[in-house]
Amino acid sequence: MSGWDDSALGPPVVSVEVDLYTAGFRVTGHMRTRFRRVGEILNLTGSSHLVVDDGTVTEYAAPGQPRSGPPVMVSVDAVLFGLSSGTDDSPTEELRIQKRPVRAQLSIGPFWLDGQVHVPQGSRPMDGLLNVADRFLPLTDVTITSAAYPGFARTAPVLAIQRNLAQVLMVADDEDEAERLAEIFPEDRSAGSWPTGG
Repeated sequence: MSGWDDSALGPPVVSVEVDLYTAGFRVTGHMRTRFRRVGEILNLTGSSHLVVDDGTVTEYAAPGQPRSGPPVMVSVDAVLFGLSSGTDDSPTEELRIQKRPVRAQLSIGPFWLDGQVHVPQGSRPMDGLLNVADRFLPLTDVTITSAAYPGFARTAPVLAIQRNLAQVLMVADDEDEAERLAEIFPEDRSAGSWPTGG
């Protein structure tokens, strides 16, 4: 019996289902991780490769000939986007920043992703896509399609996309600049009510 308190390291290690997409392959299986959110799993990995247990590798060009292996290693650099089971990518209460959803369409590898990206209140949608520190960006309510490989089309409540690999990014914002500013400033803080020097 060890005297080491593993709980001091954070949440316990659990096994979660993962579904990873690269430019040519889909890899499914399980990963052992302390994280529950797919964005954290991909952004906070300390290795160049993700280790997928009980992995199945399906080549888009040959979907009927999957390969399997006890551990399958997937290059983090090659992952276009990933999903995991039972994860919630909403921020924790103490770290919550007020955000609003905007529709985003992204072309990445052989796929088009159509979903929602959540950007800080008062910001422009492209800032929410481009001016963030995380390598993998969560999208919600996503539809995945591929003209080249229609058999891999699906929907997902949440996934994380490696935004630097996106070839085309489009966002649709229903709010104009005045509406965005109104979300930041309370109604009783109109320009006419601001104090002036004198």
